[in-house]
Amino acid sequence: MSPSGIKNSNLNVLYLMLAQACFSATSMTYIAFAGLAGTMIASDRAFATLPISLTMVFVALSTGPLSVLMQKYTRQKVFLLCAFSGIVGALVAALGIYFESFVLFCAASAFIGPFQASAAYFRFAAGESVPPSRAPRAISLVLIGGIFAALFTPYGNEFFNTLFLPYTFAGAFVFSAVMSVLILLPLSLLKKTTEPIAETGSPSVTSEEAPRPLPVIARQPAFITAVVNGGLGYAMMVFVMTATPIAMVDFCGFSSGTSTKVISAHVIAMYLPSLFTGNLIMRFGILPILLAGHAFFAVAFIAALSGIEIANFSVALIALGLGWNFCFVGGTTLLTKVHRPIEKGKVQGLNEMLIFGATAVASMAAGAILRFFGWTIVNQAAFVMLVIAASVTIYWGLRHKTKEAIAA
Repeated sequence: MSPSGIKNSNLNVLYLMLAQACFSATSMTYIAFAGLAGTMIASDRAFATLPISLTMVFVALSTGPLSVLMQKYTRQKVFLLCAFSGIVGALVAALGIYFESFVLFCAASAFIGPFQASAAYFRFAAGESVPPSRAPRAISLVLIGGIFAALFTPYGNEFFNTLFLPYTFAGAFVFSAVMSVLILLPLSLLKKTTEPIAETGSPSVTSEEAPRPLPVIARQPAFITAVVNGGLGYAMMVFVMTATPIAMVDFCGFSSGTSTKVISAHVIAMYLPSLFTGNLIMRFGILPILLAGHAFFAVAFIAALSGIEIANFSVALIALGLGWNFCFVGGTTLLTKVHRPIEKGKVQGLNEMLIFGATAVASMAAGAILRFFGWTIVNQAAFVMLVIAASVTIYWGLRHKTKEAIAA
């Protein structure tokens, strides 16, 4: 790999990290305030999380087509187009609050969904910018951008919400629009790299082999394990995180500022492990990291079921973030090992569609379950998803180790 190629790959990881910071600020704001805004303008509070659910539906519907478009027109062009969609979506959401129109507020999801779907490919773009052995580290570094978002987003939300009073929460979505504008700069600076990048001293990977049918790839135990950990890991995280602000403000009487700080701590926990998750994967392998993620999820649900004090919510959301990071980075790294370069578009598209399809169902169910059954049932239901994810992962791990032993 030439020195200029190395420089471009390193710059790409940096630019994608900055883009992730801007995106995480919009995502964190949406999770923190969309449900609360929904309770304020929806006719029935059971539909409070409908805007978030619709967004996840549009994310799921967008991931496949976006992946194909990225392979045809480059990732950068699609990233920029979807960033403009994010700007429109945030402004439409703010107008929905201004006019007290729940329908208009929900309509914003049609624009926010593709934006969020495109941002999910930041990690793949980073992994493709470096040699395969450095991919876990690159993926983790991109996610670190979320840490910066968690530090400044609460203050940005507070400033803009105050600025746009008496239109409660409208300012938060104006802040999201501002961050969506700022994301255009790092995305426009992305450098072109040759894909795929080979290891130094090793033959370059080629895409001359005929692509395999998608069902053949999808039947691989490793693919199933990657999707289950990515999908259920994301679903568990969104399921509990979506319900948390509503549970804290409407059911427990805490202020929206307090719930935002808990969400901020959660987001830091989501992205802070990215400083070392990639290195842990390279040292210990994918399986131990996935199982560690499951352990963190278990801690989160136990803490949430143990009480409704600030400490319970805080510990639960922090552990929830750690569990998501380990499962998401581990699952993403595993996915990169099950497809050839020529197959990446359809495989990554299917993976993202399944992940965000599960997330859409989880976010919608969170509002209804919280409304009719309460916070305890929310966390008990999440435990069921955890058992499924852990079972699939352990089965794959045992099968993988057995195959290695037979080969040896």
